[in-house]
Amino acid sequence: DHRISAARSSRAPWQGDMAARRPAWWAVALVAIAAITLARGASVSSSPTGAPSEGDGGGHDAAHPSQAEPGNEHDKMLERAQEDADEDRRETEREEHNALDVAVVILLLVVAYVIGQWLHANHVHWLPESGATILVGLLFGLLVHIIDPRAEETESKLYFDPEFFNLFLLPPIIFESGYSITQFLFFRNIGTISTLAVTGTLISTGFTWVMIYSFGQWGWMDPLTGVEAGAFAALISAVDPVATLATFGNLRVDPKLNNLVFGESVLNDAVSLIVFRSILHYGVFESFSAGIHGPAVIASFLVTATGSIIYGVGIGFAGALLLKAAGLGRHGHLPSVEIALFWSVSYFSFIGAEVPHLSGIVSSLFCGIAMQRYAAPNLSPRARVTVDKLLKVLATYADTIVFLLVGLAVVVYAGAIDMRMLLLTLVLILVSRALNVFPLSVVCNQFRVEKVKPNEQVVMWWSGLRGAIAVALAVQVPGPMKGRIVAVTMCVVLFTIFVFGGTTKLLLDYMGVQTNAEPYDVKKAEAELSANEQAAHRHVRMMDDFVHDLLVDIEVPEPPEDEDEFWTQLHDDEFRRNKGEERHTRAPPEDDEPFVSRQKERHVKQGTPIATVSGF
Repeated sequence: DHRISAARSSRAPWQGDMAARRPAWWAVALVAIAAITLARGASVSSSPTGAPSEGDGGGHDAAHPSQAEPGNEHDKMLERAQEDADEDRRETEREEHNALDVAVVILLLVVAYVIGQWLHANHVHWLPESGATILVGLLFGLLVHIIDPRAEETESKLYFDPEFFNLFLLPPIIFESGYSITQFLFFRNIGTISTLAVTGTLISTGFTWVMIYSFGQWGWMDPLTGVEAGAFAALISAVDPVATLATFGNLRVDPKLNNLVFGESVLNDAVSLIVFRSILHYGVFESFSAGIHGPAVIASFLVTATGSIIYGVGIGFAGALLLKAAGLGRHGHLPSVEIALFWSVSYFSFIGAEVPHLSGIVSSLFCGIAMQRYAAPNLSPRARVTVDKLLKVLATYADTIVFLLVGLAVVVYAGAIDMRMLLLTLVLILVSRALNVFPLSVVCNQFRVEKVKPNEQVVMWWSGLRGAIAVALAVQVPGPMKGRIVAVTMCVVLFTIFVFGGTTKLLLDYMGVQTNAEPYDVKKAEAELSANEQAAHRHVRMMDDFVHDLLVDIEVPEPPEDEDEFWTQLHDDEFRRNKGEERHTRAPPEDDEPFVSRQKERHVKQGTPIATVSGF
C-alpha cells in the first residue's frame, strides 16, 4: 500500500486526470467495436447461404443434365454432393456466427469489469456495478439496432435465454451464496429469515396477485387471466438485492443486517420459483379456482421445498464422504482432481434437483452450506484455498453475464412496454414489500434477543430489488400477454437497481445505520447467547459433532490462518522444487530413528492418529 501511495503521489497532475478518465474512453471504444463487429457479422450471415452466386455457378441448376435425364444415377450423386456441401457451408457459417456471439459477450464483459473497477476505486455509490453492467448491454444493443436495424437474428441470439440462465449461470451463483455464508449467524437468524422469505413472499405474492387481477377487471390496465396474474405476482415478488449487498460490503454494514438481507433474498428466490411453477402446473387459464387448486398448490410447495432441502443436504454429505474415501486431501498431490470432484458435486446438486422437478436453488444453497462445513475440510490446504477463490470467480463471472444479458434483452422487448401496468406494478411492489417486512419484523422481535431495529426494517424494505430471477421467470410465462409481462418486469428490474440500489448509501446515512462495523466474531457471539439459545446451541453442536466425525477426514492438515503466509510459503516451495532444491527445514537430531520413535510414541499417547505423524 505504501508503494502504491508513493507511486500515485509522484504522478503529474495530468496523469491522475487521464488515469481517472481512461476506463470510460476505453469502455466506449470497446462497446463501439463490438457493436460494429456483430452488426457486420449479422449482415453477412443474413444473406441466403443455400443459394449459389454467379461465381459459384449460379446457372448450374438451369442447365443441369439431370433435367434432361432424370434417371441418371451419376447426376443424382452430384446433386446429393452439392446438397451436402451447401449444408456443410451453412453449418460452418452458423459455427462462425456463434463464435462471434461469444467473442462479443466476452468483450462486453471486459468493458463491464473495467467500468465496475473504476466505480469501486472511486467510491461511486450512486451507480451500482450491476447497473453499470446493464447499461453496457443496453448501449451495445442500441448500437447494433442503429447500425443494422435488420439484425433481428443477432438480437434474438443475445436475448435472455431462461434455459441458459438456469443451467449454466444460476448454479455457481446459488452454490457460492450457501458456501460463503456465515453459518453461525445464518442459523441464529434462521427463524427471522425463514419467516420473511416464506411467509413474506406468500403475502407479497397473494396481495400482488389479487390487485393485478382486480386492476384488469376495473379497466385500469389490460386484463390478465387468473394464472397470468398469479405467475406475474410470483415472479415479481422475487428479490435480488445484488446492488444493495455490494454497497453493504463496501461500507461494512452491520453483519446482522447484511445477513438478514442476504439470507432472505436467497430463500425468497427459491420460494418465488416454487410458487411460480406450482401456479403454472396446477392452473388452467379458464378453469383455475383458488378453492379447488389452492390446496394442491400449497401441497406442491411444501413437498418441493422439503424435498429440495433433503436432496441438497444429502448431496453435500455424499460429496464429503466421496472426498474422505478418496483420501486426496491427506497428501495434496492432486489438488486439481480434488477441485474437480468438489465442483462436480456442487454442480450436480443443482442440475440433479431439476430432474425430479425439485428446486435447484434450495438444493444448491443447502448443499453449499453442507459442503462448506463437512466437505471442504477433506480438501488439502492448497485445494481448499483455491476452491474458495474459484467459487467466487465463477459466481462473479456468472453474475456479470446475467446483468449483461438483461441489458441486451431490454432492446428486444422495449416495444411491448405498458406504462399503466408498469406504474401500477411499481406501486404494488412497494406496498407488498411493506406489508411483509414491517409486520413480520414486529412478530419476529417478540422471539429475538437482538431486535431488528426500526431503521434496519426500513433498509430491509428498501432492499427489495428485482433481478435476473424475475426476468428468467417472466420469459417462461405462457399466453398472449407474455411480451408485455417481460417488458414490464425488465423495467421494474432497471428501476429498482438504479433507484433503490443507487440510493442505498443515502438511506444508510439518513437512517443512521452502523457502517465500518467489525467482522462478525463467532466466539464472542457464542458467549453472549441467552439461556434458551445456549441450550439449543448445545443440542445442535452435539449433532454437528456426530456428523463431523462421520464425514470429515481428521488426517487432512488444516490450512494456516494467515492466507498471505500460506501463498508465500507455497510459492517458495514450488520455486525450490522447480530448481531441484529441497525445502529448508530444521534437521532432527543425529539419532534419527530414536527421535522418530519417541515422537510417534508421544503422539500415540495423546490420541493423535499415526498417519498424521508419519512424515517424521
